[in-house]
Amino acid sequence: MKRLTRPYWTGMMTLLTGLLVLPGCFSENDLPKPTLHAEGAAGESAGNRGSGDTLRIGILTGEAGDRYYREAYTDVYEYMHPELDIQIVPAVDTSRYRYLDPDSEQYRPEVPLDELKKLTEGDDPVDVLILDPETLRAAASNGWTAPLAPYLAQTGASEQDFAPAVIGGLKELGGGELYALAPEYASSALYYNADWFERSGVKPPEDGMTWDEIFALARAASGENADKGHVYGLSFTQTLAEDPLWAIRLYTDPLGLSTFDSDKGEMTVNTPQWLDVWTKLADMAQQEAIPLNLRPNTDPDRYDPFGGDLFLGGQTAMTIADSSYASNLQTASRNAERIEGFDAFKWNTVTLPVHPGREGIGAGVKLGDTFSIVASSKKQAEAWAFIDFVTGERMQGMELHDPYRMPSRLSAIAQEAERHGYRSEAFTQLRPAEPIAEREEKAVQENPQLWQISDAGRQLFQRVLRGELPAKQGLEQWENEGRRWLKGPFAEDGTLALGEREFGQGLTGLYRPMLKSS
Repeated sequence: MKRLTRPYWTGMMTLLTGLLVLPGCFSENDLPKPTLHAEGAAGESAGNRGSGDTLRIGILTGEAGDRYYREAYTDVYEYMHPELDIQIVPAVDTSRYRYLDPDSEQYRPEVPLDELKKLTEGDDPVDVLILDPETLRAAASNGWTAPLAPYLAQTGASEQDFAPAVIGGLKELGGGELYALAPEYASSALYYNADWFERSGVKPPEDGMTWDEIFALARAASGENADKGHVYGLSFTQTLAEDPLWAIRLYTDPLGLSTFDSDKGEMTVNTPQWLDVWTKLADMAQQEAIPLNLRPNTDPDRYDPFGGDLFLGGQTAMTIADSSYASNLQTASRNAERIEGFDAFKWNTVTLPVHPGREGIGAGVKLGDTFSIVASSKKQAEAWAFIDFVTGERMQGMELHDPYRMPSRLSAIAQEAERHGYRSEAFTQLRPAEPIAEREEKAVQENPQLWQISDAGRQLFQRVLRGELPAKQGLEQWENEGRRWLKGPFAEDGTLALGEREFGQGLTGLYRPMLKSS
C-alpha cells in the first residue's frame, strides 16, 4: 500500500500562470462570481453575506504564510480575483514553537481540535476549513461545517459529477450528509496481464470480485513462463522489497482489523479473524500463488531495467497499484524495443477485490484535503464560490494534482484514464476503508517505541509464510511481544524495564539518552 505524502507544488505556479493567459483556458465567464449567488443556499441574500474583500481559510496546523496551501489552492484564485485577499489562519500556529525549548514551561502544546473550534466562533469566524478527513469527521459531528447539498443545487452541480469513492467517503465522514468536497483522492486497482491469462486459459478478473475469488484466480494463473521461471498469480505490491505485513493492509483494513489499541494498551491480533487471514495467506504463499516473503529488490549481480517490478518483469499475473502505475506500463511498452528480453503485453484494470458484507469498501482509497464551509461564517456564498472553483472542471482538467492521486470529478478522471490507458471505473467505485493503518502510524509517531510492534509482527509473519511457525502460535507470540511494548518496556529513568537478561546493558545505555531527549 503506498503511503501518501502531501503534494509538492513548488514551481507549478509558473506553468499555471502561463496557462491562464492563453486564450480559451479561462474566459471571463468561467470565473466564479460570488456576488451572483444572490440567494444563498442557507437563505442569505446578497446584502447579508458580509462585507469586506477578505476570505479567511482555517487549517488545523501550520503558519499564516504556509506555501503549501497558497501554491496548491489560493494563489490561482487570488490571481483571478485581484480585489480579494485570502488569509490562511492556522488553528495551531506552529511558528510559536519554533524557538522554544520543548522541556520549558513556555512550551505548552495546544489541543488542535480545541483551537479549531475557536476559529469557528466569535464575531469573525473563518469562512472555509481545509482539513484532513479525520478532522473533518470531528468538525462535522460538532456542527462546525454547513451541509453542501443546497449549494450544489444552487449552482446546478451534482454529487454524480464526482467519483462515488469521493462522495461516499465524504458522506461517511459526515454521518450520511455531505459537508465537504475534495479536489483529489488516491485510489488503487487490480492490474492484470491480459496476455498471460489468455495463454493460461484462465478467465481474467472482473469488477466486484471477492478476495476469495481473486485468490482462486491467483492459484489458477500461477505457473511457469517460457523461460521456466515462476509466475505468481498475485502480488500485493510491485516489488518484493516492501514489508509484507504492511502490504496485506489492503486485505485487512476493509475487514476492520487493527494490530493494537494504544488507548487501552492492548494487542488486537490474537483473534479468529487474524488467524483466518494469516492461515489463508500462508497457504497461498506456500503454493507460490502470492510472493509475500520479503526479499531484496534486485539481484546486484544482474541488471534489472524494471528495478524489481514483478508485473513488468513478467513474474506476476496480477498486482495492485494506484493510477500512476499505468504511466509506467505505457512507458515500458513504448520503449519495448530498447529493453532486452522484454515483450510488451496487454494489460487491464478492475476494481480491488472486496469482502462479503463489505462490498463497497476498498483499501488504498484515500481522500485528500477536504474543503467545507464554516456554519457560522458570514460569507458562505463567497466560501462556496472558492470551493466550487477549486473542485471545478477547469482546475481539475489541468492535472495539477499530486501524480499519485486522481482528480475527484468523473469528467477529469475519464480524460486521464483515456490518456493513460486504464479503466476509470476500476478506481472510482469503492469508498475508503476505515483508516486503521493511519491511526496506528499516528500512535507510533506519538510513542516511537511502538514501532517495535510492527517489526515483531513482520518477523513472525515471515516465519509463518515460510511454514516455520503455525499461524496461531505466531499470533500468540505477536500478542505477547506487542503487549510488552504497549506496557513499557522502559522504566521512568529511561532504562529497559526488562533488564539485561533480554536486552543487554549496552542496549540499555543506548536507549537512555534517546528517551530522555524525546
